[in-house]
Amino acid sequence: MPEFVNPKYTDASRTSFKKPTRLECMMQDIPRLLAAGDRVGFTDFDRWFSFSPIKNSIDQALKAHADGVYAASPGAAEEKVYRANAALLRLAGATVESAPPREYLGLPLALQPAIAMTPRFALTVDALIARVPTGASVTISSRSTLLLDGDVTLHELQLDGTLVVRAARGVQVHILGCAIHNAGWVFVPLKADSVDVPPPIAIRGYRVSKLEAVEIEITEPGNYQLVGNGVVRKV
Repeated sequence: MPEFVNPKYTDASRTSFKKPTRLECMMQDIPRLLAAGDRVGFTDFDRWFSFSPIKNSIDQALKAHADGVYAASPGAAEEKVYRANAALLRLAGATVESAPPREYLGLPLALQPAIAMTPRFALTVDALIARVPTGASVTISSRSTLLLDGDVTLHELQLDGTLVVRAARGVQVHILGCAIHNAGWVFVPLKADSVDVPPPIAIRGYRVSKLEAVEIEITEPGNYQLVGNGVVRKV
């Protein structure tokens, strides 16, 4: 796609930038790349499920939210990723509770349940559904955090807290009869006058307090089961 520079200036003097300048391309230009006989199809998704860019500071995000449009802040985008992953697990038959939004520097965000699934876990919807073969046996509470990376299959899981499972190449993990309950990870709102917070955290409006978790990382190739309250056994 042809690209162009689209600077955003602070005022009419055009001497200072409102935000970092970025390269853009126009979706309207796509037809110009197609031959006359090319067949075209499309799939329509809700915007929050398919396109959640990050381009606004907290102040700009609050203005966008007040105008009734997507806030486009780091926190807003992270919220949409978690929401999309929860929807995919529900599609596979799992029960994933929802939580009401909390305010983070004035911006309402529903950051939990926080569900992150890497491409190594599943690249497509079909692959994800195959990872949850008995979806009805998977329940995730509204305050939970779940991170899945690698060849992991969810057979039976009751999660109320935080579970992290990372499987290296050559490792297969089956979660069977697993019930996890712990204090979990908490998204703590920042204060507007916080001065000792690193910029990557400050622009989100919150920090993650990692109180308690079951974290499993397996690097030795083989087949494993995760059972009980987080016990790993090789089979």
